[in-house]
Amino acid sequence: MTVNQQLLRRSLVINVEDGFNADGSVKTKSRTYSDIKETAPVENLYNAGNALAGLMANTLSSIMLSDRSELVED
Repeated sequence: MTVNQQLLRRSLVINVEDGFNADGSVKTKSRTYSDIKETAPVENLYNAGNALAGLMANTLSSIMLSDRSELVED
């Protein structure tokens, strides 16, 4: 049995700092951009994430790529 991964959805997630919790740790807020082209190079996605974060009022915390896949038998 051969199992393959079939990409269903790709999203770019930008996390920015959004103040502090009661214990003093940094709170974050995320912005998700869906329907990202699956063949887009990760360097381009990183650059786009940085450019979008530059338009936000809060400080960039991280850029994440979220893939949702289905495992299918051949």
